[in-house]
Amino acid sequence: MAEGAQSRIWSYRSIYLLFGLSVIFYRLLPLETGTPGLPGPDFILCVTLVWVLRQPTAVPVGAILLLMLLSDFLLQRPPGLWTALTIAAAEYLRNRRAGIAETPFLFEWGMVAGVILAMVLSQRLILWVLLADQPSLGLSLMEGLATIVIYPVVVMVSKFALGMDKLPVVESEPGRP
Repeated sequence: MAEGAQSRIWSYRSIYLLFGLSVIFYRLLPLETGTPGLPGPDFILCVTLVWVLRQPTAVPVGAILLLMLLSDFLLQRPPGLWTALTIAAAEYLRNRRAGIAETPFLFEWGMVAGVILAMVLSQRLILWVLLADQPSLGLSLMEGLATIVIYPVVVMVSKFALGMDKLPVVESEPGRP
């Protein structure tokens, strides 16, 4: 039984990495032929936050670091800033899992929405302090809002397509009886 759980965790990890790499590859493709439209959601961030709350062992910090840093470099964002904010948000939610595990979904969604908005505003503040170029506030907030709106869809896909239910806190923490 332990081998089955271990193989399931490794399959989730490989799915996470392959999904992230495919999203980065898709965003690099020159598919926009007309005027650019509204910014889309950050799917890698959304999947990361969903999986950290559902199966925290399936998304180790190293995988988050690898995917987000690679996306920072390839998508020409400030290297390491969005990565650091994502790791901080994921670890914040991972440490608050005990309080979120038994709450209704709307509370979880609100908590994640607050974390995403804090990430967007923190990024803007850090770039402002460093006097770096940054996109308009409206575009940044629309991308954050799109990520918040897509969160329930990612939860449903993770639950019904991948069988990733929310684990009780006792089961997900190693070292507990």
